[in-house]
Amino acid sequence: MVPCAMLFLALSMSTPPAGGAPAEVLLERVSTVASFPRGLQLVDGQLYVLCRGRVRDYGGVSAAVDDQAGALFVVDPRVAETYAPGDPGQAVRENGKLLAEPTAPPFRLWDKTANPPWKDRETDRPYCSLSWHPPTQSFYICAFSGIDRDEKSGKTFSKNLSDAILRYDRRTSKWYEVERHDSDKGGIYPHQDPATQPPPHGWLNGPDNCLAIGSWLYAVSKENGKLALYDLRALERDPEAGAPPSEIVFEERLETRNAGVQQLAGHSALAHRDGWLYVGTRTSGHVVRLKLGADLRPATPRVVELVATFDPYDPQTKKSANITDMCFGPDGALYLVSAQPARCYRFTPDPARVFDARNGTQAPCFDLAALTANPKMKSENLLVDDVGRVYVTSGDAYGYQAGSGGVVWRVTLR
Repeated sequence: MVPCAMLFLALSMSTPPAGGAPAEVLLERVSTVASFPRGLQLVDGQLYVLCRGRVRDYGGVSAAVDDQAGALFVVDPRVAETYAPGDPGQAVRENGKLLAEPTAPPFRLWDKTANPPWKDRETDRPYCSLSWHPPTQSFYICAFSGIDRDEKSGKTFSKNLSDAILRYDRRTSKWYEVERHDSDKGGIYPHQDPATQPPPHGWLNGPDNCLAIGSWLYAVSKENGKLALYDLRALERDPEAGAPPSEIVFEERLETRNAGVQQLAGHSALAHRDGWLYVGTRTSGHVVRLKLGADLRPATPRVVELVATFDPYDPQTKKSANITDMCFGPDGALYLVSAQPARCYRFTPDPARVFDARNGTQAPCFDLAALTANPKMKSENLLVDDVGRVYVTSGDAYGYQAGSGGVVWRVTLR
């Protein structure tokens, strides 16, 4: 670790049900190598980071900026420095090396010659989430299709219809397609009959998180609210086995056994612990859990429980809790990131005592935006290591990063 003074930053918090809120945190910067980091995984003592990609033109960064979209970096978590205002030190600036760059195919890379930019309707961007699966020796990412801001329409994001899930296989050092929607079929999901046609089927409009457990990959979509399951068993045996078979687990309307019918929207976050798959939504503000069987597929009959509620999207203020990612800590507490301003919540799931964070009734475990005096800070991913330290991403850019920056933070709760 980079030598540094042990500066602890005090927080005023209520006590979460997880078993006592910390009075202080140690906030560190680990790396600024990856541009707009949007996925984290710890594997064999190394931290792997995915670059999301920037919105382009009309309010986004210039096309001249290389934002490393779709690149994977490996970072040394032993390198860190205690946060202080201003630029980080050289060790943090240089902490990381490139593991893999995107290749076409299977990526749909940005056509820089498209004029105007939004005529490029096939680009995979922004990339989001990163999941490691030891049996296939693969990293899985979501490719949320879309790229730019349309000056004429006033839209803040140009959403395309060629969404994908991609994987990088360490056995072959190659990228592969797991899922892909056929944009020629428009907004029909799936784009073909799964019973008669081979995969990929294109179930997901706006895939924004995935989680590999057992022999399965679970993935969720923000735009059409689905939880899908992909069978990885053939890929475990053969990295060239092709796109895996898949199915839909559930959609938006769910019957829970502790809170009746719940209408979910904006599926966005996944976590797994003790035989339950947890699903969080960024639009409706729900966290539910689905009972899994011994094989880690959904149990039959289906059992769903509500475990938390957060502020849903308000069309007037255009704000919500915006839960984008979650992860369990070693003590059984569930950590969730509220994207902007960047905050983290923490609680122990209990369907008999639903965690209700609506209307500001629960203080965050820590407020990264407040700690860094950056009210516009946006964080979309987190990871908790085996000793309870919380890694958090943000899209902040420093002057030396030429408009394409990003930070991997680490928070130690005291």
